[in-house]
This record gives sequence, structure tokens and C-alpha cells, in this order.
Amino acid sequence: MELVLTKQGKTFKDYRHLAITEGIEVYILNIIKGRLYADKKTMNPTYEPYPVKQEAIDRLNELADELRDKGFVEEPRDILFQIAEKENYVYDKAKWHYDGDFPQELEHHQAYVPSGMFIAWIIKNDLLSKRSRKEDAAEIELVKRNEMTGAQFYRKNWDGVLSSNELSDEADAFAREYLNIQNDIYTAVDFTNGLAAGLPTIYHVEDSFENYHIIEPIITERYQDWKRRKKSGAE
Repeated sequence: MELVLTKQGKTFKDYRHLAITEGIEVYILNIIKGRLYADKKTMNPTYEPYPVKQEAIDRLNELADELRDKGFVEEPRDILFQIAEKENYVYDKAKWHYDGDFPQELEHHQAYVPSGMFIAWIIKNDLLSKRSRKEDAAEIELVKRNEMTGAQFYRKNWDGVLSSNELSDEADAFAREYLNIQNDIYTAVDFTNGLAAGLPTIYHVEDSFENYHIIEPIITERYQDWKRRKKSGAE
């Protein structure tokens, strides 16, 4: 189930993209807030897990009704893809999470953990941009030696912002599919099923090397599958 609702402003449209992603014994309600300008769009995603699909559907409908009461109207999903993406694509910001529906009992560092695990994989597979390899060389080696977690690196070196500027061209192309906010595979499926199953939220996953080693082969398999499809499409 999926809905896109918008409200026209003076120079932009406010939009909400509501979609349900099905995992193993969990249903994730993806709530993406943003604005559509003439030449760009912004995105601020949050995630709500539910053990029963109907609960996720009921919550989606509840949010949609609240938005309609505020003047939002439903539009085709295609409206989100009519605006060209900026050259620098922002995949995630830790503040999107800890400023959103974040568990009050957790420290803000936990908001860095999901993307931090992906960043650790990027580092260990030498898929960083040339600039990042140069500017972050010391901490990159710490991550490779398992002396610094990806979340710690994400917070210290990138200020909790994951964008295409930090990735190689190949990693950027892979991330645009794998981390696509409109069809989230990494966080809502692989991270949730691989590490957060049975936990209250994805933010409760411990920032540990042991957990990274659980998610690492899952990301690798996704990457290898992406490369196979990419190669097959080019032939």
C-alpha cells in the first residue's frame, strides 16, 4: 500500500510519501516528508515497525486522513520522479532520525548505527570517493582494523551526513538503488530482518563489530547481485 499526498505552497509543494514495506515478521511504515521545488526535492524519512500488517495499514490511513484535514491532496506517485536529482544526493542524515520519532530512552549515537553499518561496508570494500580516502585516511584505517565502528566514523568524520560526495561512482550507483528512500531495501528489509528482528526499533541494534559481521555478507550479496544485473543489462 502506498500514498503520495501534497499541499501547494508559494514556491514549493509539501509532500508526504507513505508506503509499507514487508519484512520477515515485521511491516515497516515508511513516512517520507519533503518539499518539491522546481529544480530539486528534499526528503526526510522516518520508519515505524508493526508486527501485524493491518496495524501498519491502519496507521497509514490515519496519517493520510490527518494530512487531508490539513489540506493535502492525493497525487500520482510519479510526481516524485519528475524533478531531476541534484548532483550531490543525500542518502541519510542522523538528525533525520533523532529529530524524528526516536526512542527517548536511547542515546543519539544509536541514530548513527544503521547507516554506520553500511558505511563500514563501503570502507572495507574500498568504495569511498577519492576525496574521502584522502581526508579521512586515518580513521578509514581504524575502521578497517576494527578499532572504530562505522557509526563512530559516520559521526566523527561526516557529521552524520551520508551523501554521494563520499562514495565512489560505483558505490553511488549501487546506493541509489539499495538505499533508495522511495523503495528502501537496506534499512527496511536487510537491516531490519538481519539485526533488528525482535527489537523494539532499528535504533536498538547494538553498535558492535559482531553485528557488523552479521550484516556484512547480506550487503555483499546485494552488491554482487546488483553488479550481475548491471553487467547483464549492458550486454
